[in-house]
Amino acid sequence: MLSIIANAHSGKGVAEKNIKKIAKFCLAQNIPYAFYFTEKRGHATELARQLTATGGEIAVLGGDGTFHEVLNGIVDLENTTLGFIPSGRGNDFVRAAKCSLDPIQAVKDILRGEKKRIDFIEVGDKRCLNVAGTGLDVDVLQRVAGKTNKITYLVSLVYCLRHFDPYRVTVTVNGEAHEYDCIMVGICNGIAIGGNMRLSPVSKIDDGKLDVIVITMPENGKIMPVLPKFVKGKHMDMSITKHFVCDEVTVQTGKSVQLDGEIYEGLPLACKVVKGGLWTYKVSGEK
Repeated sequence: MLSIIANAHSGKGVAEKNIKKIAKFCLAQNIPYAFYFTEKRGHATELARQLTATGGEIAVLGGDGTFHEVLNGIVDLENTTLGFIPSGRGNDFVRAAKCSLDPIQAVKDILRGEKKRIDFIEVGDKRCLNVAGTGLDVDVLQRVAGKTNKITYLVSLVYCLRHFDPYRVTVTVNGEAHEYDCIMVGICNGIAIGGNMRLSPVSKIDDGKLDVIVITMPENGKIMPVLPKFVKGKHMDMSITKHFVCDEVTVQTGKSVQLDGEIYEGLPLACKVVKGGLWTYKVSGEK
């Protein structure tokens, strides 16, 4: 049985189209399937709890936020395998996971059943699949949230950069504390945020490590000239970028944080990697 937790509202119509394609494919191929549709925020977590109480194989159809909810609902991690069917607007996690954006190919990869382990980030009692962070990315997400017009992450980013005051943070990594006036801090398992803005192009989801990326304020105080390189992932060798590789990191800031693009208030940004903590499926052509 192909069991899919689906957010039909994800991706501004993308998910709805993908659901129809998958249903048609499964019927034509005589593949038993069931969709479990989310009805509200947090519902994907509830559905995941119900479906994974004793392990099993499930898939999630939606964007990074839906993936995040499902990951946080898995009860028996060791005996659960999670497949991804990208159907969001940004689809940032799958850029690192290399899942197909073609829903039928994604389903075929899941049905083939070749499994692998990947990492995730543990943040207190929460799990994060792609990137956790604080700073400018939270400001941008808060500006985008709830908008019914076509405001994008990039448009919001430009606005926030023009009105940005730096964050004072203390980053404790590998036993050493570092203080920065920064634009943002990202604790990365994946490589991108905001629809392929490559915050940590060096990250790998199965290397058992976290990549901590701190973007500090330029000495001249001008942020906008940095944007083109940041968007393309060309900022890693710039003086404003601090990069740490570690197993655990704590960021002290007093600000809101985001996990996989979901905003949390009052959650300490104390992160550690869970090495090989999640079973998923190999993609076509992967050894």
